[in-house]
Amino acid sequence: MARFRETVRTLLRERLLDAAYEATAADGFDKLRMAHLATAVGVSRQTVYSEFSSKEALGEALFQRELERCLVGIQESLDAHHDDLRTAVGAAVGFCLRLAARNPLVRALLSSTDADLLPVLTTRPDAVFGTATAALDAYVAESWPEVDGRSRELAVDAAIRLTASHIVQAAATPEQSAEWIAESVARIALGAAR
Repeated sequence: MARFRETVRTLLRERLLDAAYEATAADGFDKLRMAHLATAVGVSRQTVYSEFSSKEALGEALFQRELERCLVGIQESLDAHHDDLRTAVGAAVGFCLRLAARNPLVRALLSSTDADLLPVLTTRPDAVFGTATAALDAYVAESWPEVDGRSRELAVDAAIRLTASHIVQAAATPEQSAEWIAESVARIALGAAR
């Protein structure tokens, strides 16, 4: 019986996140109301608050889910160029930048004036950056063991923060930005000669 309840709760959570994503894509996170979300899914407002204690918690969960989906695409990009770190980073960063440009949740996050959503990337970015850092650090450690630990740590941090910066304020096309970030990361990871 416990397993059934867990399955139902997981399905409810996904339905709530799907409805929140659709509402955010249509009207922005600022206009999302927990009561409207409850109505869209067909549950009580208390049920929504039982799953997500606040609108801020909902925003974090929504963004975390998108990040996890993004990490799958990043891994596929890295896998496609497993033999060349610089090319792999360029492909992964390019994927990220193109995805962010067309993802309505990312656009809503970046254009939000809502105090519940902005902290996801600004004052409390640990959930986002922590997840990405752990996943990419493990990938690089396994795929490019010749990169020493400190260089790997610096390169992963630089890749994530530079990519986030280019998502927020693009300085060039996604392709140009990806090439620049890839060169920077390769130089950090493998030395200036690369």
